[in-house]
Amino acid sequence: MTHYFSNNQDTKSNPKTINYIFHKHHFVFKTDHGVFSKDHVDTATDLLLNTVEIKPKEHVLDLGCGYGVIGTVLGVSKKATVTMVDVNERALALAKENADQHKLNATIRLSQGFDALDTMYDHIVSNPPIRIGKQNLYAMFETAKAHLNSQGSLWLVMHKKHGAKSAIVFLETIYDVSVARKQKGFHVIRCKTR
Repeated sequence: MTHYFSNNQDTKSNPKTINYIFHKHHFVFKTDHGVFSKDHVDTATDLLLNTVEIKPKEHVLDLGCGYGVIGTVLGVSKKATVTMVDVNERALALAKENADQHKLNATIRLSQGFDALDTMYDHIVSNPPIRIGKQNLYAMFETAKAHLNSQGSLWLVMHKKHGAKSAIVFLETIYDVSVARKQKGFHVIRCKTR
């Protein structure tokens, strides 16, 4: 599974399309081997999308975008300005195709976390790559603050069995934290800048 979070393009390719309904919007996403949740939009991402509070024209960073579900859905349905980043080049190519398919003009770039970013965002939204390990994950959470505008928010979804509660304790040392929603062990966490 770690190949989702690397730039290994040796994984065989077998593209397919999946459907996703978000409120009144029907999305068709192209996916492939070597990307996270290639067969359907996963439960955690769906819960996150149905919880985040984004206003039109706010600038959103889809951090670890995969094939572009979060960025595309928020760009189309919420009229957000969207940037998507990932370390996986195949995922980024798919994110570009999916954004184009839905007539979304998004900035899409290769970046290890925030390494290639120098922009400020109103919201950073992520179903974070917990498999990168706690130390790297927490460093990413901490670095996010430097990329948020005043009153900006970091939105995350994590399962309790993957460390949601300990992550909240850590996040509270940096942000004003609230659990915006809980469902079937998943926690949608909103971290506001102080």
